[in-house]
Amino acid sequence: MGKAETVRAFGAAFLATALALGTMPEAYGQVAPAPGGGTTTGIATGSSRGLMDTPTPTDYLTHSIVKNINAASAECAAYDPVYRIDCLRQRLLDIAQRIPKGKAYDEARQIVQRAAGRLGRVQAANLDAKAPRMRSRGNARMKETKTYTAVRKRNLEKAMEEARQVIEEAQTQLLRASENSEKRASHYRDIAAAVGSTKVLLRSI
Repeated sequence: MGKAETVRAFGAAFLATALALGTMPEAYGQVAPAPGGGTTTGIATGSSRGLMDTPTPTDYLTHSIVKNINAASAECAAYDPVYRIDCLRQRLLDIAQRIPKGKAYDEARQIVQRAAGRLGRVQAANLDAKAPRMRSRGNARMKETKTYTAVRKRNLEKAMEEARQVIEEAQTQLLRASENSEKRASHYRDIAAAVGSTKVLLRSI
């Protein structure tokens, strides 16, 4: 392996570690999720060029993103359905904040982040302010504890249907984005499949 290939391989491994652990966010122009609350929506401004720029998708990074989504899904599945929309919202936001900057994944990050925002609106419209909050246990990929709020049980079926529509639209957008670039086609399809798989969480029973 030549020097250039070695540098690229090291960079990919370094980025994937940050995706999984979220411990070195500033190196990629990202911010870690806010401890406990999960209401942080911003991504750090500042240059995404140089080391922070990821121009070409890699299997290693894409697999890390997919694993993050799968871990979030496994976590949310363990909670009562009334907490799952907020769980999925907060974890998708965490995942978006870990996706590397650069042309390779910019569109994927934006789609995932928009989906989290739309889930937040569904949650807010159906919030059960009287229900106890659920303290998260974290998951295999994201250790940050979170506090999840419930939706009203009488609104659960309606809220779940709206949340499924959000996920379906995000999946469709990712698949469309995969058609815009041959280099990222398979990567975006993998991410789309992982996002789409979270619909299984959004059932009222």
